[in-house]
Amino acid sequence: MDAPRRLELGQSELRQGRYIEAASNFERALKEQPERPDALVGLGIVRYAQGSYDEAVALLGRALDRDPRRADAQLYLGLSCLQRGDDGCAAEHLRAFRGLTHNARVARQVDEALQLMRSEHPLSSRSRRFVATSLESAVKSEQELQDARSPYATWPYPGDTESFVARWTW
Repeated sequence: MDAPRRLELGQSELRQGRYIEAASNFERALKEQPERPDALVGLGIVRYAQGSYDEAVALLGRALDRDPRRADAQLYLGLSCLQRGDDGCAAEHLRAFRGLTHNARVARQVDEALQLMRSEHPLSSRSRRFVATSLESAVKSEQELQDARSPYATWPYPGDTESFVARWTW
């Protein structure tokens, strides 16, 4: 099976929460094409979902080295940094994500998360989980709404810089 087919399967499995299967397909695609951004992002999101934040940061950082305008990579890199307590890294990537999204509701939620991170008291791990989960849920909800409005949309969105999140992979 070739890398594009592995990516398609990995993305489908990722959307279904089948992380082991998704990771296997993304890893096989990366063996064939080691620096492919969509495979790096897919595997990075899997590692984030599995709580392997350091590995997620490394994979998503590599993807952004190749394509810094990937909103999905910016979001999940920010969330990974937030979960591991690196507020500077989290703020940098959440701001970058905010600059790439055209959705006002999600932008407001990112602004509120950034405001919480700038508060006088450091966020507890429980608060970090809540903020990360809330942001991820808001983004997924908006993406699902966009997909419902566009029944012929495909995954990912290659070259689509006008959609809510260009080239979304989850």
